[in-house]
Amino acid sequence: MVYKLITPVTKADGTKIETVTVKESFLGRDVRAVTNSKGEGDAQIKLVACATGLSESVVDNMDARDVRALVKVVKPFFEPGEN
Repeated sequence: MVYKLITPVTKADGTKIETVTVKESFLGRDVRAVTNSKGEGDAQIKLVACATGLSESVVDNMDARDVRALVKVVKPFFEPGEN
């Protein structure tokens, strides 16, 4: 799925990101990264980073509306009992 950011974000190298591709499947390492987070906020940043392939520092600089929207899309993959 391609998601158009509400507010583009700029990577450290100056590359402007306007859209991100959300992957459709996740690995065990993604589950570990998210579930071993320090708290809910950290888990959301890690979740978006795992889903998009962006670094956590780039996700930290994303508009909160974009982070929340991406979490909504991806979080069902990490819900207990979901297949």
